[in-house]
Amino acid sequence: MVLRRAVLAVALLFSRSLVAQVSTAAGGPYAPLILLLPSGPRTLAVGNTGVAGRDDDVLFFNPAQLVIARGFSGSIERYSATSAGGALSAVTRFNTGGIAIGMRMVDYETPAAAYPLDRGSMLNAAFGNGTSLEASVGVGQLIKGYRVGLAGKYVEDNAPALRVSRGALDLGVSKDFFGPYTFALAVQNIGASTDVSCARTGTCTPPPSGMDPFPTTKVRLPLRATLGVQTQRPVGQLDLMGTAAVYMLRPNWTGADGANWVGASGGAELGYSWLDGYSVALRAGARSTLPGEAAFTGGAGFTMDRLSIDYAAEALIGSRWGQRIGLRVR
Repeated sequence: MVLRRAVLAVALLFSRSLVAQVSTAAGGPYAPLILLLPSGPRTLAVGNTGVAGRDDDVLFFNPAQLVIARGFSGSIERYSATSAGGALSAVTRFNTGGIAIGMRMVDYETPAAAYPLDRGSMLNAAFGNGTSLEASVGVGQLIKGYRVGLAGKYVEDNAPALRVSRGALDLGVSKDFFGPYTFALAVQNIGASTDVSCARTGTCTPPPSGMDPFPTTKVRLPLRATLGVQTQRPVGQLDLMGTAAVYMLRPNWTGADGANWVGASGGAELGYSWLDGYSVALRAGARSTLPGEAAFTGGAGFTMDRLSIDYAAEALIGSRWGQRIGLRVR
C-alpha cells in the first residue's frame, strides 16, 4: 500500500512538472556547463535521480550518502558527433562514514562569441572548442543517526578567449525511515556568480558605442535544492528499486532576479540474480527537462561478483540520444 501511494505521488508530480521548461528568464544563464550534465550510467538510466543513491558517483548528487557508498567507477558518454564527456569517482571508508574524490569533464564545439552554453547548444557543430570540468572531494559522517555530508569542488569553463572558474560547496543529509525507505536532502552548487562581458553573453542592450566599456552580466552557478527518496525490496524472484526526487532551481537563493523553477525526476530498476554475485538489471526513468533534454531515459546493467558494467541512454533534442557506458568495482 505504501509503495503504491508513493508511485501515485510520483506520477502526480510528473504530470505537473514535465510540461515545465527552463528558460533564461526562469533560471539562467548558468555556468559551468559540467554542473548540468549527468555523471553515471545507473543514475542517468533512472531519470538522473541520484540524491538517495548508494553508488560512488553519489558524490555528485549528495555527499551525505557517502556514509554508505563504496567502490570505484568510471564512465564516458557521447552526446553528439561533436561533444563527449566522462566521469571518475571513488569512495572509501573514513571513521564512521566515507570520503570520496571525483572528477568530470566534457569537450564540445562552440561559436566563438557564445557563452554560456546549455545542453542543447553544446550538441551542435561550430568552429570553436570548449571544455568544462569539475574536481570534487567529499566526506560523509554518521551523526546521531543522521548521515550528513559536505563536498567541495572546483569547476571551470574554457571557451574561445574566455576562462571561468569557481569554487563551490554541496551540503546533504539523509536518513532511513519506514523500513527500507531512504530520504535525502541536498543543496548543491553553493557559490558566487561570475561577471562576464555582455559581449560574450549576448545581453548588451543597447550595444555600447565608441569607447564605452562593455557592461557585465552575472553568470550564476545552478544552485539546486533536491529532496528525494529511494527504496529497494524483493518482488518474488526479482529485486525492485524505485527512486524519485523533486528539486528547485533558482538563479539565486532569494529568487530576486527571475522565477523559481521546480522539477521532478524518478525511475525504477528491475534486477534478477541467478548465481551468487551474478545479476542483470533493466532500468527506466523520466525527468523534467533542461534546454536540450527530452524526458525519458533508460538502460541496463550486468554484475559479475564485484564488477558491474552499466549502460544508459538519454533522450535529447532533435531525436538524438546520448549514450553512456561505465564500469564499477565494489
